[in-house]
Amino acid sequence: MPPPSRDFPSSPPRRVSLNLTFAFHQSSALEYDELHCQLVIDDQAVPCYGSGIYLLRSLWNTARQQAQGPTREARLVNQYLSDIRADHWGILLNLRRSGRVPTATLIRHYWCSGEALSIRLLFLFEEYLTQLNQVPLPERMTQSTLYKWNRGYHLLKDYLDRKQNQDFAINQVTIGWGKSYYQWLRQRPLSVDSASRYIGQLRELLKYAVEHELLSHNKWKEWHLTAQPAKIVQCLSPTQLRQLEELSLPDQLDTVRKWALLSCYTGLDFKDAVRLVSSPADYLVQLPIGEKIVIRRQKFQSVHQAPPDWGVSHIPLLPEARQLLEQAQQWPAVTIQRVNRNLEAIEQQLGLHFRLTTKICRKTAGALFLLRGYRTEAVQKILGIQHLRTLERNYLHLYNELVDENIQRVESRNRT
Repeated sequence: MPPPSRDFPSSPPRRVSLNLTFAFHQSSALEYDELHCQLVIDDQAVPCYGSGIYLLRSLWNTARQQAQGPTREARLVNQYLSDIRADHWGILLNLRRSGRVPTATLIRHYWCSGEALSIRLLFLFEEYLTQLNQVPLPERMTQSTLYKWNRGYHLLKDYLDRKQNQDFAINQVTIGWGKSYYQWLRQRPLSVDSASRYIGQLRELLKYAVEHELLSHNKWKEWHLTAQPAKIVQCLSPTQLRQLEELSLPDQLDTVRKWALLSCYTGLDFKDAVRLVSSPADYLVQLPIGEKIVIRRQKFQSVHQAPPDWGVSHIPLLPEARQLLEQAQQWPAVTIQRVNRNLEAIEQQLGLHFRLTTKICRKTAGALFLLRGYRTEAVQKILGIQHLRTLERNYLHLYNELVDENIQRVESRNRT
């Protein structure tokens, strides 16, 4: 998994100096008068404008820029002035979020008029990504999750570039726009799961915008993607697995077949199978009833801050896998690219309707262990899968065969 890219935003925003002070209008001699705002942005000043806050002149401390005294009136005035300063800083930030250069004139205009600014969706995404990357360990998301968020940002940017609408604002995000974006993601093509994940990221962004009062209402709150049928995991059936074993193949394809079969009978990713073959003694554990392979899936070593317990596979050593391991030291070294490339030729000989890869071989092991009577919880640990529901959903289509297998087993036992 490549590390998350940090190329957002394209250039750091220029620092802006904002100085907001308050004073009574010099032309007025009223004892009870309105404080006026004196705004300066990067040495650019605008004419004073009313703050809406009235105060006795005798209570105003110009040097400290606050009302003085222990009275409730003084405390309220100071709180209101603090809110006005915060409002001005918020407008400055929102001008940046909208892609505009903050000026004293613009800030005064938006504060006096109360007009809402249109926040760019891409800028909000950049801001959210920056916050995700600044979360301290161990609360920070895993490298894998951060990569997916970064990928989501670039997909959105690509979509808006194609639509020539990089200034697309968060208040323009409608359910109809979301459906169009989802269809574009599916046509790239992305799987249902991946496209739904990137829609979910935008849903999080809209929630973030509402929480920070950048958006009054989340239009996607009531929108839910239509449920999709469970993804069918393609794998070799027991008959196809036997055919793979019995194929007459030249030496080069025979080596590839052996690596594929090792994954079929263990459920190991190709890199983990190579580690097992290079040093079996490091991973084989002797039990009173047989042997098992205990190996930490390499896939997660560079992704998670701490190695997850669920990423450790405990794999019963099947007789087929034991036989392959006894020969494996003599196999020529191969790469995963070569294995997958040559499996395509084997796939054609088997007449498969799906692409045969090392990943398909790993999925075959899950089906094989289920069909041989292992419980789903055990197969979850064999494959090193985090969530049991993932296993159950992916192998749902096998349950009919499991029922037939159990019927045969029970009937055989009753007859004897």
